[in-house]
Amino acid sequence: MSEALPLFGNRSKLHEPRQEYSKSILAIAFAIFMCILSGVGLAVTKTNAPVVKLSSDAVEILPHFGPVQELQYSGLITVNDAGGNIFYWFFEARKNDLSLTGIPLIIWLNGGPGASSMTGLMTEMGPYRIDSNGQLTSHPYSWTNVAHMLFFDQPVGTGYTSAKDESGYVNSQEEMAAQLYTALSKFYDLHPEYLSNPIVIAGESYAGKYVPHIAYFIHKQNQQAKEKKMNLWGIAIGNGEMKPVLQTKSVADYALALGLIDQEQFQKHQISLDNCAQLYNKGQLDEAFNICQNTEDEIYNQAGNPFIYDIRQEGNAFNALTSVLSEYFNMPETRAALNVPQGTHWTSIDGSSYGTNPNAPPIARHLLHDELRDVPNSILEDLLNNYQVLFYAGNMDGSSCNHLGIARVIDQLEWNEAKAYHNAIRLPWKVNGKVAGLVKSVDNMSYVVLTNSGHLVPTDQPENALDMITRFINQKAFT
Repeated sequence: MSEALPLFGNRSKLHEPRQEYSKSILAIAFAIFMCILSGVGLAVTKTNAPVVKLSSDAVEILPHFGPVQELQYSGLITVNDAGGNIFYWFFEARKNDLSLTGIPLIIWLNGGPGASSMTGLMTEMGPYRIDSNGQLTSHPYSWTNVAHMLFFDQPVGTGYTSAKDESGYVNSQEEMAAQLYTALSKFYDLHPEYLSNPIVIAGESYAGKYVPHIAYFIHKQNQQAKEKKMNLWGIAIGNGEMKPVLQTKSVADYALALGLIDQEQFQKHQISLDNCAQLYNKGQLDEAFNICQNTEDEIYNQAGNPFIYDIRQEGNAFNALTSVLSEYFNMPETRAALNVPQGTHWTSIDGSSYGTNPNAPPIARHLLHDELRDVPNSILEDLLNNYQVLFYAGNMDGSSCNHLGIARVIDQLEWNEAKAYHNAIRLPWKVNGKVAGLVKSVDNMSYVVLTNSGHLVPTDQPENALDMITRFINQKAFT
């Protein structure tokens, strides 16, 4: 990456002290003026700074936390005629020292399909961390330190989102992109003040499909739009699933390299994975899905069942996390605080775990045939030729989203800087004098493998993840 001045203004301004005195006077004067005009009441944050609720979707207080400290909005947006709603939760950047339109807006998406982005918000890079008792604390390494953030529960069937009937669910990435584009457009209708902010679309796991498809959809819409273009700047994909068959084949290589299976077991699994690829090429997606999924499961059964998303752990560490989140987001007080109608149920699932089960939740059934479909090279290459791109992976993720598979996806791509990337030297990247990961970069793209991290990189390495995203959005070299 270039050491030139960042896209979002003078980089040094990110850490300059704010002129609190003058800003406080202006804020108080404005609050009093608005109260005189409309009788709007004041809410007091933990810092005792007066906050005026000027929007019907503003969030002022959260259960198990208290008055909020960041300007934030949340609610449901209707996205189709079947009453399909998508939930959003927006946060302004904590260090709002740049001009309003110069601060990047990171749109975060979790995967699944069916995994709520509240996982990212509450356990990864959001402004809060939730503990085992459902208590919230301020997260010091939140990405809101350097950017606005907008979390979407999508597609319909994820988190708080739902539809009146089956027609409200998406069946492909193309339908997902159109649905999310509608939600984002309506968010901008509610808050046009953020329309000019540079957009970074980010996500992990199955969102390795969501992110490039919605980015490409915006890219194409911008080419046709005469006004209200969305200011797409880049994408970031963490431990992303982009080419499932290719990446699943890397699971056997990963397990062999770490000594989790032996050479004889490896050879047997290779035969099964080749069968999966052959069925996939014939268009027999259900059969291919079952073989790939069963082979991945068998590999880790033979290894003693380490946690597939972090082989340093045992069992399923995500179950306890989902339970805590479910309890919190299904509290009546939480729904009220987030402008969600009472009775709306919150859920988060790993849709891929249901396989071909006919009783799977709607989102899993509707996206079953999408499970093994690749993100087309043409989409990834178009994005690489036009925008800033960050791929990253935790080195302890043993799933099909492991770092080997992602490297193989990148190696397949042909874009303007492909040759330069292949010839680039992989170098250590350090944070506070310690190696945080290994990076290969060229011009507008970097691939970062973070050490001592599983599938949820910002959970396992929060400080390093913040350093990574800060370097990316400021176009600052990793080495």
